[in-house]
Amino acid sequence: MTSYNPPFSLFRGILLMTLPSLSLNASNTDSVEELLLTDFSTSSSDLGWFVVNDNVMGGRSVGEFEQNNGELVFTGSTNTNGGGFSSIRTARVQLNLARHEGIRLSLKGDGRRYTWRLATDASWNGRTVSYWADFETRNGTWSTVTIPFTSFIPRVRGRRLDGPKLDPGKITGMGLMIYDKQDGPFELRLANIQAYPTEELFSLGQYQWKSRVLIVSAPSDLDQQFIEQQNELALSPEEFEDRDMALIILLDNATSKAEDRNLTTEESAATRAELGIRPGSFAVKLIGKDGSVKLAAESATSMQEIYALIDTMPMRQREKQSH
Repeated sequence: MTSYNPPFSLFRGILLMTLPSLSLNASNTDSVEELLLTDFSTSSSDLGWFVVNDNVMGGRSVGEFEQNNGELVFTGSTNTNGGGFSSIRTARVQLNLARHEGIRLSLKGDGRRYTWRLATDASWNGRTVSYWADFETRNGTWSTVTIPFTSFIPRVRGRRLDGPKLDPGKITGMGLMIYDKQDGPFELRLANIQAYPTEELFSLGQYQWKSRVLIVSAPSDLDQQFIEQQNELALSPEEFEDRDMALIILLDNATSKAEDRNLTTEESAATRAELGIRPGSFAVKLIGKDGSVKLAAESATSMQEIYALIDTMPMRQREKQSH
């Protein structure tokens, strides 16, 4: 797991944007690369953000933001007694991201769940449709969150719809929202927003000789075994990182993840099939850096037991000697 430090100097491909209308057409080039939408470094990269809290419907949540030092800082407090959400949104933009696969955010969170919003001119029964995709954050840690366009769900006033499907070539607005049905303060720091091109299909092979992989598969994020395993993981983040470990979570009822990357349904199914894990079952598997399965369990497993197993491995012992 690699922490992220927010940039104060920009890398290649920077596009500075002006209001009131930003037009980025990614289909004008033969090759498609990551496209920086904003990095909050200068006033010219301001997308005209504004606040929309649940007080528009009689709620009591509060939220605000400030933009400085190459970051946008979104803070406030949610109150579920009426609404329970706070959000910030851009002014109208024009984004043609038809040749890109999704949005990538560099951020530092507080451990709560947030939602990225996209807007187009699509409507349903005369009402404007917005597209939502939830993502988790790590408490106090910089990370990169990848959200495929296929993860965005059409909604009208929070109500989930079957369509219309998001058209990435006709995006007219973006937004950040917290609506996790919890009370209390929140803070999220956003360093940049990018659109990313097609990625290679996920494969466990990408970790070989780099990381030890812990796979936790469950039918639901409410599964008791899954909750127990999550609690185990939360007790020892430093020990997990010290052993060069990566976490993959495979769920039937929610988005599966490989560290900060959201997995498609197909990628999740392929990973289960490769490991012989039945959909709808709970499983824990540990894969060594050599790519072989070192542990397989069908119930929540003590992380101390897993760490002890890793520490017996010859490669781990060589690593400890070299430090």
